[in-house]
Amino acid sequence: MVNVSEVVAARLRHMGVDRVYGTPGLAVDPLVDALRGAPGGPAFVQARGEESAALMACADAKLTGGLGCCVAPPGAGALRLLGGLYDAAADRAPVLALVGADPAPRGTGSRTVRHLAEVSVYCEEVSGPELAGDALRRAARAAVTDRGVASLVVPRRVLEADLPGAPPGEDGALIPARPARRPAADDVRRAAEALCGAARPAIVLGNAGRAAAGAATGVAQLLGAGIVTTALARDALPDGLPYLAGVAGPLGSEAAATLLRECDTLLLLGAEDVDPAVLPAPRACRTVTVDREPGDCPLAAGVAAVRLTGDVTACLRAVLPLLHRAGQRAWRNRVERLVRDWRADGEARSNRYFGTSVNPRSVVAELSERLPDRSVVVTDSGTALDWWTRHLRLRNGMRSLLSGQLGTPGAAVPYAVAARFAAPDRPVIALVGDGAFQSGGLNELFTVRRHLDRLAQLPPLVFCVLNNGDLNRLTWQRRAAAGDPLVPPSAEVPALPYAELARLAGLPAVRCDRPRFVASVWAGVLAGRGPVVLEFVVDGEMPPDWAEAGAAARGPGRNASRNPLAKLQRVPG
Repeated sequence: MVNVSEVVAARLRHMGVDRVYGTPGLAVDPLVDALRGAPGGPAFVQARGEESAALMACADAKLTGGLGCCVAPPGAGALRLLGGLYDAAADRAPVLALVGADPAPRGTGSRTVRHLAEVSVYCEEVSGPELAGDALRRAARAAVTDRGVASLVVPRRVLEADLPGAPPGEDGALIPARPARRPAADDVRRAAEALCGAARPAIVLGNAGRAAAGAATGVAQLLGAGIVTTALARDALPDGLPYLAGVAGPLGSEAAATLLRECDTLLLLGAEDVDPAVLPAPRACRTVTVDREPGDCPLAAGVAAVRLTGDVTACLRAVLPLLHRAGQRAWRNRVERLVRDWRADGEARSNRYFGTSVNPRSVVAELSERLPDRSVVVTDSGTALDWWTRHLRLRNGMRSLLSGQLGTPGAAVPYAVAARFAAPDRPVIALVGDGAFQSGGLNELFTVRRHLDRLAQLPPLVFCVLNNGDLNRLTWQRRAAAGDPLVPPSAEVPALPYAELARLAGLPAVRCDRPRFVASVWAGVLAGRGPVVLEFVVDGEMPPDWAEAGAAARGPGRNASRNPLAKLQRVPG
């Protein structure tokens, strides 16, 4: 005889789940105990809060490509879980949420089910122990095939009930992949005709098309096209490609924005996560979309487009033999000059500074120069995302993680913790602003401290905190809207000594507030092992590209003579 919790733990492992992130509680303690005690079962990683647990499960799914899993008690625990689950739903990451059941008034149904149903592609309350196995299998399949959140609400009486019959591992079937669609021959022909007629082609590679990155470069070489990626697909291609123009987004790469503005033919590959606002206006260019499912790509209704539906790689391989090499390379030359100039400008900006303050751009630029092979770089929202977009250069084999569509503040620390458990052999670096760090990130340092004995022997896990005493992106958005870069800081963050706090928590920490030491500090930290908090005291008056471009477009204002951009200097050698 085994109980339901033991069966769930065993079947999760058979489904490829190696870690379950969560918080304990009376309603889910039988499952937590089974996860902790199951030989060969999934490891249980206790988070400091339910939202962090869901964010960890989301990051695990994004990094591994498998099923993420989290556990939470009902009531307030389920409500706090929702923040992280919405992150997974927005980025279409497969996450299974196992939540305890709360007492419900007769006839009204479970409040927990009602809350979870809004964010889930599948949601079910398990009413009896004999139903638990089938419900688990259905939920896991829904999460993987529909690429979203699947929720199971399981009462404690079910979790601790005995289940006669099969041993725990039996019938723990692996989750089958959905068969890939084959594109229609007529659509393939029409797509090839549209692409062959392009004079200025551009490719947008999205998260759902990351597996087709190699085929995308083949198309780009034939057509002489430039490529941009979405933020979630940032690591699908190495940044060394001379025709890769960075990240497309409202506050993304200026090179990407120019490429999309000037192209006459646009190929969207699994670009379900692209912001429609960055795409050319309807009917401004020919558009070819390739998506796994109909309607994935968020193109506005009425846009003339050729649509291929199916496995993105298979679709591109079907189109490639029908393409002709472009005879004129003027557009490709234009794209490569654009990328070259954009990168050179970024290097120049990273070498500027105000007096003795650390330029936050230089923090990411110096990291980029020293990134170990196979690193995982996590970024938070805020200006950390701006510097990650602008100055980070990833090589083959490196990965990047972020909360893409939702931009959850404070997600970088739980993401990095999950990346450490999911990829113990990779260096992990998290870039996080001080405001985001205070928004939950500090709490998860205690999760790291709890596992310090084991983590200390692994490659570096670096929490890089950009301390500027401000919610800096919000401040620059307000300044840009006001047309005046000298609007007083409007989102101040309480001053905290982050390195000292980390040491009090029992973690190694380094603080740097001098520009000349940025490179050597990174070199020392990345040469070490285990977790470390790295605090850079950076200049909040360094504007992101989009804020500076907006100010330049408006021309000199009433404070032009006092504009801090005028006193930029070179970092001393």
